[in-house]
Amino acid sequence: MKNSELDNLIICHKCHTLHEKVPLEEGKKALCTQCNIVLYQNDKYMIDKTLALVITAFISLIVAFQFTIVTININGLEQSLNLSSLFVVIVEHKQYIVGIMLLFLIVIFPFVILISMFFLLLYMKLGKAEYLVRRLLILLAHIRPWSMVDIFFISLLVAMVKLFDVAQIELGVSFAAFIFTLFLDAIITKNISFYELWEHHDKIYGTNNA
Repeated sequence: MKNSELDNLIICHKCHTLHEKVPLEEGKKALCTQCNIVLYQNDKYMIDKTLALVITAFISLIVAFQFTIVTININGLEQSLNLSSLFVVIVEHKQYIVGIMLLFLIVIFPFVILISMFFLLLYMKLGKAEYLVRRLLILLAHIRPWSMVDIFFISLLVAMVKLFDVAQIELGVSFAAFIFTLFLDAIITKNISFYELWEHHDKIYGTNNA
């Protein structure tokens, strides 16, 4: 099969069903015939919408890491949990490897992903820095699976459920910020795919750029 013929095919990233691409009208979406997930769409405002979502998610993530997540009261002993106190406990118990892994998975990688997405979309919107845009696309493809904020939040929920019978738990500002961040991340993931990013890259910069 020739490369030009392959360019007209797309594989569903969820069920791996092969589809042939068809032209879409403005605002329309192409869905997988098997799992009904969005394969691609024709939305001229996609970059603007996603850029706004990325900026909001970045602010929300900063709030989530700055303030108290939960306050736990056991028999009059009160302890507030935030990200800083979590790392202090890890260091006090000399779990340095665990601390480094958490630092990368729930702090560094999420922020790098959002910052990279911001500059990627901004430069694509402006039609500049083609080489940097390509590098950011490759970087995001490698590090996006390593963002574990959602896993951290689920682990936190499991721990809270186990404490409900023995402690009074008060949710903090960061708890709501985490939920909002995960909600935004789900929208961003659904709203845009790497396939569409590369399609927009080719439309903006052309397919012959190195």
